[in-house]
Amino acid sequence: MSSSNLVRIAVIEESTYGETPSSGNFSTSRFISETLSGSPETTESQQIRTDRMSSGQVVTGLTVGGEENFELAKDPTFDKFLESAMFNSWQISSHVALDMDLDASANTLDRAAGDFATQLKVGDIVTLDGFSNQENNTQVMITEIVSATQVKFAGPEGLVTENGSGTGFKVADKLEIGSTKKSFSMEKAFLDLSDKGIVYKGMIVSNFNLSVAYGSIITGAVGFSGNYYKPVDAAIDFITNGRTIDPAATTNSLNGSVDMPFVANGATGTFEKSTFCIQSVDISLNNNLTTQNCVGKVAPKDYNPGTAQIEVGLGAYLADGDWGLLAKKLSQESFPVGFLVKNGDGFYGFYMPAVQVSFDDPASQGQNQDVIMDMKGTAKVGSNGESALVIYKS
Repeated sequence: MSSSNLVRIAVIEESTYGETPSSGNFSTSRFISETLSGSPETTESQQIRTDRMSSGQVVTGLTVGGEENFELAKDPTFDKFLESAMFNSWQISSHVALDMDLDASANTLDRAAGDFATQLKVGDIVTLDGFSNQENNTQVMITEIVSATQVKFAGPEGLVTENGSGTGFKVADKLEIGSTKKSFSMEKAFLDLSDKGIVYKGMIVSNFNLSVAYGSIITGAVGFSGNYYKPVDAAIDFITNGRTIDPAATTNSLNGSVDMPFVANGATGTFEKSTFCIQSVDISLNNNLTTQNCVGKVAPKDYNPGTAQIEVGLGAYLADGDWGLLAKKLSQESFPVGFLVKNGDGFYGFYMPAVQVSFDDPASQGQNQDVIMDMKGTAKVGSNGESALVIYKS
């Protein structure tokens, strides 16, 4: 009998769709549960028999895929899964050295010369460095490019006003929605059995979701769709046979309270650090893959990406600062939302330039019950064509 903690999923990125590369290390995927499977589609024969018996069923197709449920932690394998989900590669920026003044009250960065607009975009997560006050050497999110020499930001508590010298910044690695397919070969091995495993190839991330709530570990799921499936029971048939499998990362899971330095939104008309209390944030991405099914091939040959559909959920306590959302739900006026999650092992940032929400009017749920605004909606393309979702990492 196999135990769940003795299931290992090894992953390697494919350079040619559906083909396991002949070199390179496999990584070990971290998960809390998984449903990867090759599930046959069957049709029962309609032949009429004089003995009234059924002629049985036949396999007419094969669905290859499933989900890995996870706790969010800084993880290079998860970074690869995000590339597949977004159909793009991480953009890496260079460090910029310049003297900046930080105003912790106005939440501004100022420079004497040069142009912030050529180096930064609204929503960018940037790491500041070189300040004498170590509290200022941290991550902030750009909320407005006021002029060539001034930007506004949302940041954590504890920043200190300082005239900086020898300072600089670096935009975090950035991932936007694209159209480049990234796939994986994956092997699920049952380590307490004798050479038993299942091979999946052509595995593309079809959907991704993330749930952030106060007092809870951040959780989510990555869904895959593939084009090849084979159970194996001999070591030589494992795609990892003779290959190096790197161990899983040991970074700590992120949570929605102490690991969330700030949330920013434009619900009040100005994109800034939230002035009202947000209880939860949920993001769901569906790539709406369509299958290429071919005669003579039981599993799909390939997949085509559809619209990157992003659903958003926001839970907030009713307060003066979010009253304007009642008008926005009628007009469907969009507003930006961004947040950072961070611990000692690294960070991820998320930015959506144009979120539209709809929700029931705030209502009393009974005695001793808080009034909560439970908002559901979508993230659409930005007004200037910005990616509907941008993800950042350390």
